[in-house]
Amino acid sequence: MKLSVVTPSLNQAAYLAATLHSVRESAARARGSKVEHLVIDGGSTDDTLRILRDQSFATWVSEPDRGQSHAINKGLAAATGDVLCWLCADDLWEPDTAARVLELFAAQPETDVVYGDYHFLEDDSGWKRRKTAGPFSVDRLLRRNFLSQPAVFWRRGVTKTFGPIDESLHYCMDHEFWLRICRGTRWEYLPVPLATARLHGDAKTFRALAPMWEEAARMGPRHGASRLLRLDALRMRLYGQFVYRAKRRWFRWLGHRRTATTS
Repeated sequence: MKLSVVTPSLNQAAYLAATLHSVRESAARARGSKVEHLVIDGGSTDDTLRILRDQSFATWVSEPDRGQSHAINKGLAAATGDVLCWLCADDLWEPDTAARVLELFAAQPETDVVYGDYHFLEDDSGWKRRKTAGPFSVDRLLRRNFLSQPAVFWRRGVTKTFGPIDESLHYCMDHEFWLRICRGTRWEYLPVPLATARLHGDAKTFRALAPMWEEAARMGPRHGASRLLRLDALRMRLYGQFVYRAKRRWFRWLGHRRTATTS
């Protein structure tokens, strides 16, 4: 069984090397299985191309595209794996991710989607906070996106049946994809961390918190999502984005304190 991971990238040289290493390390532990890593770069002007040229594991291309969703679809279309996923250029896999995911898919041929817990990495502090996704239910997904995108994996047939990522979306394309496929697929929860989402000031979702929530609120009605998405968007526009940024600064400070104490 083969797993294909797509990494959309644009001027993420500060984080890309760590992402590449995490996939390569996880692939090395998936004995007897294959991992294919495709990096779809949008024409970076930073040090990204040097990093990509200096590694030999991932296949990559660097050319202008129509945004992150388009880059993901380009990668998924080129992928040859039985299992698909995407991992942004500033996120990380856990060392045993590939092995755990592929073992579960092999043991449960009726399972279409596998997801797990995840960590938040607080900026450059080195502090990882575990987040629990919990059991799957459509009702939960209709209320809010409780899944962490880098910790979700699906069989190739899911994309063939339900179509690619919606390229009109720039922030909530993962939530829309989960909502589109959730009623016609079987999901399996792995209660272990599978990925690490890095939280930092350069992240697209950090810089555009209000537009991100507003896009989700516009997208939700297509799939019968809860009106809570609209309320969340209003809260984020009025005060939520400021609270979130303050929380991120607090957690970053706390992370540095914790790191200093244990070092």
